[in-house]
Amino acid sequence: MNTTDYTKFDFEDFAQDEYFRKWVIDRDVQAENFWTTWLFENPMFVDKVQLAKAFLYALEEKDTSLDKASLEMITDEVAGQSIQLKPFWQRTFWRVAASILFFLALGWWYQVSSNFTVPKKQLETAPVFSNSNNDFIEKRNLDTIIQKIILADGTTVTLYPFSILRYPKEFESTKREVYLAGKAFFDVMKNVKKPFWVYTDHISTQVLGTSFLVNSMKNKNVSVEVKTGKVSVYTRKDQERAKQNLYKESVGVVLTPNQKVDYSTQEERLLKSIVEQPVALINLPITDFIFDEEPVSEAFSLLERMYGITVIFDNKAMENCYLTANLSDESLFKKLDLICKITHSTYEKTDAQIIIHSEGCLK
Repeated sequence: MNTTDYTKFDFEDFAQDEYFRKWVIDRDVQAENFWTTWLFENPMFVDKVQLAKAFLYALEEKDTSLDKASLEMITDEVAGQSIQLKPFWQRTFWRVAASILFFLALGWWYQVSSNFTVPKKQLETAPVFSNSNNDFIEKRNLDTIIQKIILADGTTVTLYPFSILRYPKEFESTKREVYLAGKAFFDVMKNVKKPFWVYTDHISTQVLGTSFLVNSMKNKNVSVEVKTGKVSVYTRKDQERAKQNLYKESVGVVLTPNQKVDYSTQEERLLKSIVEQPVALINLPITDFIFDEEPVSEAFSLLERMYGITVIFDNKAMENCYLTANLSDESLFKKLDLICKITHSTYEKTDAQIIIHSEGCLK
């Protein structure tokens, strides 16, 4: 079993690694399975792996028997390190290798994209489609740009790099189900008679018609962010438990725009919060954001309407707090920072709400 920590590798390390070369040059099946899985789980290394593999292809075209010292010298030059004394034959070789490097990289990328096999553990929890022929499509985005996918019902899916979407060719008559490994943005076609479900390894998300982002990238907590509409998010375990015990009450977390939920793999529960960069849900005139000795409660009310986020504060404690400020060009949290600075208060984000803490303002 290969126990090398490849997350600490750079381009030249990959090019000189024996097991990496076993995959690239020897075409070893076991090594290929290992590196394909590793690359899927560590997509941030794809550029280094791509360059190292293409470079080894270039070496193979000229001479696969280079000794370690020669290989180190060439890889050092590729990595941009200074090599002043190089034999003429090595300089000539590098020019040849560099001339085909780009084309080999493209060829390798096509080869991996065509033959990439999803690690089995990624699809173990995929939904079992109840169509009679169980016919489904699997889209794999191994490119560095996003892909647009239009489903049979008109739903648009933006599939991010190194992500997989699995869905039936035709949806059932009562529901629509897809499985995601990775990251995707869904703009769901509304159909109240056919709820839309997105499954990942740990959570499932139900909607009727809305737009939202699901991120289930490996080595990260699974998260769902809502842009428009409303969604319900469930842990897969809670959902199955509810079905077995015939629970009637909801076991999910309801999200509205500018809200998100993270699934904690350690605690195995859903944590509701506010998205990192809330966006305005309505357009308001700039004059609405200019306050001149006005009660701070009016500013909080404005923020609630604009971002759809509840602001909780003690009316009695802040009845003498007045605001003079221009908040038109600030983000939600910059607005809150300024308001709290002026009123000598603080705020915290709890359960997708803003809670203001204040001891009051002097007249």
